[in-house]
Amino acid sequence: MLNILALEVSTSSAKAMIYSLDKGIRGVYSLPFKDTVNDVVSQDPEGIYQAVIECAKTLIERENCQIDAIGLGSTWHSILLLDRERRPIGRIKTWASTEAAPTAAQYRKDEQLKRWFYQRTGCMVHSIYPVWKFLHAKQQGQIDPEGYISSQPEYVFERLTGQIGVSRSIASGTGFMNIHTLEWDQEILDFVGLKVSQLAPLCEVDHTVPLSEEAAAELGLKAGIPVALPGPDGALNQVGAGAMGQGIMTMSVGTSGALRVTSLIPVLPDNPSTWCYYVAEGKRLAGAATSGAGNCVQWFGKKLNLGKLSYRELDEMASKIEVEDAPIFLPFLYGERCPGWEDTRTGIFLGLKPHHEIGHLHYAILEGVLFNLYQCYMVLEQLMGAPREIRISGGIENSRWWLQMAADIFQREIYTSSIEHASTMGAVAVAMKAVGAIRSLEEFNPSQGKRIIPDEKMAKVYAKRFERYMEWYDKTSNRGE
Repeated sequence: MLNILALEVSTSSAKAMIYSLDKGIRGVYSLPFKDTVNDVVSQDPEGIYQAVIECAKTLIERENCQIDAIGLGSTWHSILLLDRERRPIGRIKTWASTEAAPTAAQYRKDEQLKRWFYQRTGCMVHSIYPVWKFLHAKQQGQIDPEGYISSQPEYVFERLTGQIGVSRSIASGTGFMNIHTLEWDQEILDFVGLKVSQLAPLCEVDHTVPLSEEAAAELGLKAGIPVALPGPDGALNQVGAGAMGQGIMTMSVGTSGALRVTSLIPVLPDNPSTWCYYVAEGKRLAGAATSGAGNCVQWFGKKLNLGKLSYRELDEMASKIEVEDAPIFLPFLYGERCPGWEDTRTGIFLGLKPHHEIGHLHYAILEGVLFNLYQCYMVLEQLMGAPREIRISGGIENSRWWLQMAADIFQREIYTSSIEHASTMGAVAVAMKAVGAIRSLEEFNPSQGKRIIPDEKMAKVYAKRFERYMEWYDKTSNRGE
């Protein structure tokens, strides 16, 4: 019997899963990060690692079974500066950090540079990407010139194994790697003033090294267990959803949102609007991501609703309003990624009237999140054609009503995942391949979940609402200023 321990570090929590080859998921445990460890835009590296250890140890003790391999998952686009002794300089900057926005904005004004960078890396000139976070920190005098560049997943991996390495999948979301050659890009490194030796060696995501004696003792496991390099949640979601084949689009609506389709070649439009990263096995991932999704819903529930009503109660209230009468919400509380890449954008309610109540506002947020994703969908459809299937995952699956809204806005059948933790299962699949349990990641193909059928009567309603959304989107753009 082969048992795999999958550990995933998200923006808000650590998650552990034990998967048995013959029994399936044996157990799952999640541990939210303490506020002192995580504030969304930054994380304490050692606090993150200790949360991972505590989370894993709790599940291992509960399930009391042998562990044969470890798979790792994490978020994309984080950066951790290290000094020349490989000690952290400050906190991890996550994808949500926009402090590098002024630096990125200056470089983005140069159209030639913007296109040069995009065509080489598949990444935009935007504060989400570590390359611009690094440049900003360098300009602020926050780096050790002889130090190293790490990240959330790399730090956890190094603490677990005592060795240094990064998967090409993680690296493809940094802006330092060439999306064509799948190696660190020397021209980009020269541009920012870095040496290859300051970055970790690149390997495929199923590359393994042994669990160190120190980490094994902390976890209560045997030293030497193979530990696979961390993969990013977006790529692992594609694997875990069984979407490594052609024409399957995944839509994840969790803390942030994303649409992804695998491709055999880099997909890089002349006008930078979507991104293109690397998954594994020679396949790229063309997609679009939004910074505002579940985090906007959470903001409203905690900051404005003050936690007085549950999300189920808010859904119930929102489901009773007249859709045509609701305000419009632009979901850019954390800036904009795709398609406009304006990291200084802000969230806005538009068309508010005296009779609007909490249900109207909650509805507008859910709709605004999906409208931003639908904008991205239209760009991807133009680039790659309509997908033959859309598979959805993330916190949106907790709301049948929000799922129905997604199908109605896209006017497409949407399938939920039969697996509750798609990205964590992606880490399981990587570990399975690493130990020879499967030959390729495409072999991992879970059964479909529920099918959500669009209501055709809502097509015109949402088309009109989306038109209003786009009018306000264009009016509030900062481009050209």
